[in-house]
Amino acid sequence: MRILVAEDDLVSRNFLSKFLSKYGDCDLVVDGLETIDAFLMALKDKEPYHLICLDIMMPKVDGMKTLKAIRDLEKQYNISPEKRVKIIMTTALAEAQMVRTAFDYGCEAYAAKPIDTKKLIEVMEKLGLIKEKQEEQSAPETIAYGMEKPDLSPNMFKEKSNTGEGYFKSVQALPDYQLEVTMETGTTIHFDFRSRLNTLRFGMLRDEELFRSVYTDGNYLIFNKVGRMLVKITASEFMDLVLIDRRK
Repeated sequence: MRILVAEDDLVSRNFLSKFLSKYGDCDLVVDGLETIDAFLMALKDKEPYHLICLDIMMPKVDGMKTLKAIRDLEKQYNISPEKRVKIIMTTALAEAQMVRTAFDYGCEAYAAKPIDTKKLIEVMEKLGLIKEKQEEQSAPETIAYGMEKPDLSPNMFKEKSNTGEGYFKSVQALPDYQLEVTMETGTTIHFDFRSRLNTLRFGMLRDEELFRSVYTDGNYLIFNKVGRMLVKITASEFMDLVLIDRRK
């Protein structure tokens, strides 16, 4: 089983990794953009994740938007409901509206911190991820949010992270206002900018020379033609554009 743990808190991230590594290979990410990128890379490699433990409160893109993005991408890739990744939301918050929204967006379960691992095992069994015989007959472990756990060392776990600055690796302008963007992890995304050229935000990109001037510094897509206003697009904004475009 392939497992992705999306958690920005180091102690909680390592705790979940240590516990879940008994049931499969765990990759770790620390924010919503890395989660989406890892999910796309897994689909591209035809080795999709079976379980994602997704924290709600994360930087870059929060867990709720990340959950919705993953479900939208599964529809784009024609993944049937029975084969889609199982997503368990984790959070220190216990707001009823947030729980309802998470289920509306398509999560399978919701776990409040501190996480009771015995209950987590039961949920994984109900989702068909593990068999009952895999459960260890030991007292349940819990970990309080943000508290230290003396036997947890970051060196014990493999961490999925960017190897360079920012999130973009390269970008190329193609004919008819098409962009080919390669993320730092190697995922390549093709994006059609034509539907954005009538907006106030991106209308200036109708200038073909400005559009073709695109490059990246890792953190931004930058359109920079002499004599024209600079246009900069963050990784978060670009992913929002991609996901909105693919829902059409």
